[in-house]
Amino acid sequence: MILKIKKFLSRNIYPLFFRLYPLKKNKIIFSSFGGRNYSGNPKIISEKLHEIRPDFEIVWLINDDVGVELPSYVKKVANNSVLSAFHLYTGGIWVDDSRKTIFYKKRKKQVYFQTWHGTPLKKIEFDATDKLAKHYLDYGVKDSQSLNYLLSGNEYSSKIYESAFRVSKEKIWNIGTPRNDSLVESTKATSHFFDKKEIKILFAPTFRDQPENNGFPQLARLGIENLKQFFIENGQNLEILLKFHPNVSKVMAKDTAINTILEDQSIGLIDDHIKIDDLFEEVDLLITDYSSIFFDFSLLNKPIILLNHDEEEYKNERGFYVDLDELPIPKAKNAEEIIAIFNSKKKELLEGPEKLLEKIGNFENGTATNTVVEKIIKISESMN
Repeated sequence: MILKIKKFLSRNIYPLFFRLYPLKKNKIIFSSFGGRNYSGNPKIISEKLHEIRPDFEIVWLINDDVGVELPSYVKKVANNSVLSAFHLYTGGIWVDDSRKTIFYKKRKKQVYFQTWHGTPLKKIEFDATDKLAKHYLDYGVKDSQSLNYLLSGNEYSSKIYESAFRVSKEKIWNIGTPRNDSLVESTKATSHFFDKKEIKILFAPTFRDQPENNGFPQLARLGIENLKQFFIENGQNLEILLKFHPNVSKVMAKDTAINTILEDQSIGLIDDHIKIDDLFEEVDLLITDYSSIFFDFSLLNKPIILLNHDEEEYKNERGFYVDLDELPIPKAKNAEEIIAIFNSKKKELLEGPEKLLEKIGNFENGTATNTVVEKIIKISESMN
């Protein structure tokens, strides 16, 4: 009840007063996933901005229950507090990677950079009105009216954003996304996949609405023993890393049956404190189902397999923007079909990432962070 009151006051009452205060043009307000973390595109932008312009005031809105460690130069402010409303409506520029739950749109001279958090496979925002709460969509109206720049990493996303965010194409900034700059700059070498002695696979299934469909059913389809035996026969040692979706991981961590399987099979369970894109560099192959992270992973030109055994059910549950059969990525429903890909679809497996980037019209070129930071500085300096 107390939290609800705080949210109501910070979104509906406090802004009425703070919107009357003068704007501080070099105060930049950052947030990630509604205050749940210090991460993503905003984190990359924040750190680069401080590197170039340490005189700028950097404020992060973080939820009270998030024990994240922030750099010393960052002013950490409790989300949904009096101070959060004060900084939000007196800061010159906003940077976020998810919807702001605001009752009043930004002030006229403020500038809002919406970086979003990935290339959408599943339907999002106003394209998913039947799956999202009305109050969230109501906030989304103000958020869309407020944004000035909506970053996009590819042509496919840009087309989706027009309807999903209900914004004109002029507000969509086709420059790539900061968190993917490092992936673009990385060494690419997929041709050695079948020659390596040590193979590391990242298995990253997304979540299902029904709890019983998470965890064991996906691991059973992966067929860990069969995969390990295949690589042994190929003269390779296999290591598997498992990263559950944040909506699933806390429950799975307490599941003794799952933990027994992981221990018996020597599977490394990655907790939520490690961002999934931080694992991309060290793994050789990504296996996922319907997580849009495979779009980001393709930038490394490393092989991808979609394990989509329940595609029709999941499509009905979430809705897709694209038919998975149209993607140039190998698909399987179980371990046997995964092994069949290794045996008879090597060319499709290795060429898939590059063809996927061509299909979606990739904009990522490794310069998005610098481009955004330069724009922030320019806008700030031009504010009256």
